[in-house]
Amino acid sequence: MPENIFLNPNEPNPAFMVYKEDARKILLKIIGSKSDCFWLLGKTGMGKTTFLLWMNKFAPIYKIKPIFFHGGDDLKFEDFKEKIEKNIRPSFFSRVFFRKKYTEIPVAILIDEVEYVKDDNIWKYIISKLDESELHLSIVMASVEVVEDLKKYFKGRDIEKIQLEKPPMDIMLEMIRKRIEAGGGEDFQPFGKQLVKDIIESSDTIRDILIRLQEVAK
Repeated sequence: MPENIFLNPNEPNPAFMVYKEDARKILLKIIGSKSDCFWLLGKTGMGKTTFLLWMNKFAPIYKIKPIFFHGGDDLKFEDFKEKIEKNIRPSFFSRVFFRKKYTEIPVAILIDEVEYVKDDNIWKYIISKLDESELHLSIVMASVEVVEDLKKYFKGRDIEKIQLEKPPMDIMLEMIRKRIEAGGGEDFQPFGKQLVKDIIESSDTIRDILIRLQEVAK
């Protein structure tokens, strides 16, 4: 039995994402149409950041260019705009020979913790880019609940809401097993499968489960 096992309960890791099918559906919809808006909702610790990080990592496999922002009140408009403008530029070949203004592949803006993004310029800029006919752009936002103050910017647009709930037991057990092994354990040891199941059943969020297991491991 390892003396110390560390499960990183406060470190989102796309390697342990449990909502892959939901994320794949979003990526396929982004490929199929432009100007799509998605809103990822769920309790703190339910895996929203991990969801976006997984999309950021695997979107290129689907020929989608992701642009991830952690969000929060530290997100500055000029930095936000600069990062997007850099990523939506066309290739030299497309710009020179086809006079393209933007990249031709779909682009997905991923913004975590949108409830803390207070700069109106960020949202006005996003809408202006969603309206660009030559740009294949979509946005995926994440927050605990729908932010009523933001809905005004998306007036007249359909926003698909994805509510994250605690996954079924079999999916949770497999994810926890992988985390335990990555943290220095083996299979469900040093906890035992029954203890892991009991903690999963009595916890509300993924983070709560990991924190409780981490406390047991001390």
